[in-house]
Amino acid sequence: MEESSKLATVIAISCLSGGSGKTTTVLNIATMLSDKGKTLAVDFDPQGNLSQWLGINDLSESATIAETILPDTDRVQIKEIILQPTNEDRKGRLLLAPSDYSLSRAADAIAMEPGRERFLKRALKPILSEYDFIVIDAPPSKGILTYNAILAADFLVIPTECTPKGVTGAVSTSVLVKELEELDFQVPRILGIVPTRDAWAGANQTRISKAAITALKEALPEVHIFSSVRQSTVVQQTNHAGWSLLEAGEKSLAQPYIEAVSAIRKSRKSEVKK
Repeated sequence: MEESSKLATVIAISCLSGGSGKTTTVLNIATMLSDKGKTLAVDFDPQGNLSQWLGINDLSESATIAETILPDTDRVQIKEIILQPTNEDRKGRLLLAPSDYSLSRAADAIAMEPGRERFLKRALKPILSEYDFIVIDAPPSKGILTYNAILAADFLVIPTECTPKGVTGAVSTSVLVKELEELDFQVPRILGIVPTRDAWAGANQTRISKAAITALKEALPEVHIFSSVRQSTVVQQTNHAGWSLLEAGEKSLAQPYIEAVSAIRKSRKSEVKK
């Protein structure tokens, strides 16, 4: 592993739209970062897809990320819930803070608590010195869990599908960050948008995909747009295997995530120098 610093760099992956390729982006970025430094993937989506893809299917007898954000009397330390992915031996470089539907109940339990928007940030604080990177999979909707994911992060990457709905989701996510900033929260810097499910017919990009990427550039001119992830059954296959596209030998498909990882590492080094 190449990188180390005093505190982990925390990256949230968020888009206020379902079907954005959010968890795919987390899987790929976290796995690729784990080759550069010790990485924790935080499943902060009650759907728990990331946990399942990394081989954790039954959490009925285990504490999850939900317990780490509960009020004081019920709270569990995050060190106690971290697991090794079971789908692949990554020799301790990639670890998982798992999630399941209980996270929705935890959100309800903290709804009236002071500082509830930063309970995840509080949970992560004791382990920041133990990791190089922490990558958070945020829920696909506006609410207390998404606020927690974004406000725990140093940087934000927004994946969004190449459709009108996807463009709306990306814009809404950017607006949410600005709203949180206007409320005097310390917000992450947006590193860029990863367009996903970019559809092509042979050698030609479809009109819907082309129009969506153009709309993203026009609506968010200040935000970097990474290369797009081509629509492919290979992406679905690697997801369910719990592999990154690079691990599967799909370097061309993985290019947008390679770019995102490069931007994260560059930004990390810039922050360390300050």
